This record gives sequence, C-alpha cells and structure tokens, in this order.
Amino acid sequence: MKEFKTDKVYLLSYLVLSCLYVLFLAVVAFKYGINLNFFVLVLLMLPILIRVYSLIKKKIQISDNGIEIEDIFKSGFVRWSDIDSVGISMRRKIFLILSLKDGGAFLIDDNVEGFEDILKEIEKHVPKDRLPENWEEAVSSYKPSRSGIFLVLLAILVILYVVFKSFMG
Repeated sequence: MKEFKTDKVYLLSYLVLSCLYVLFLAVVAFKYGINLNFFVLVLLMLPILIRVYSLIKKKIQISDNGIEIEDIFKSGFVRWSDIDSVGISMRRKIFLILSLKDGGAFLIDDNVEGFEDILKEIEKHVPKDRLPENWEEAVSSYKPSRSGIFLVLLAILVILYVVFKSFMG
C-alpha cells in the first residue's frame, strides 16, 4: 500500500501564515484593544485554520484494490472498478477528478507529495477507456503547480510588512 500526504512545503507555508496572523492579531489587540474589529479579524482567520487542518488530515492510500481518500470534507474508499471516469484539470492548479459509477466524485489536487506517482497508479489500475483522451500528454507534461504556495508567501510578506510597520511607528 502506498500512502501520500500533503506536500511539506505547502503545509509549512500555511503554518507560517497562521503563526504570523496570530502575531498580527496580538499587535492589533495591543495597539487598539479588543473590540468588534478585532473579532472580525479573528473570524477572517477561520478559513486559514480550516485549510491548515484539512492539509494536516489529508491522506491518500493506494492499493491493488482501490484508492482511499481521507479529507475533512469527504473521505472514502473507492474500488478501481467503481471509477466511471477520470478527469484532469491542468490550469493554475492541477486537479484529478475521480467520477464514480454511483454518481459521486472525489477531487485530488496536486499539493500532495508524490502526485506524479498517484497519476501513474491510476493509469496502472483504471482501464484506458475511462481515462481522458489527453491523459498520456497530461502525465508526461506534468509539473507541480506552485501558485498556491506563491499566494501564501505573498500573504506572509504582507502580514510581515504590516507587523513590522506597526512596531516602527
């Protein structure tokens, strides 16, 4: 059985963002006190914390019987024979869509370590007629998307700037 978890760099970038946001909240509380605006800023942190939790919990296990996907939003085991079709979206972020015969679907994004190995395992276990026409081209030209990390790093830089400026005056 092969196991895949969230890319460590991706997870680390979100953890750093969370820590800096807490520092930002501490600066706001110190300078302006705890008021309604402070609580609004705390609420704005909830999506970040949910994302961090989902990245920590994400796990994909692949065996000869099927693929098990653990996520905070949708988890389950899918037998290879239950996959009706596989789709792949290769835009700003790369997604793998597993459509099931019962009408359900699972979405796997490429912020998982070894995503390329997941693609190879799917190619190995799912019949060719259930793969998209551009499958071989997509797999051979796959490059990890790093736009998510760049956006998180940009947010980190903005928060660092705001915190730094608040200490300077």
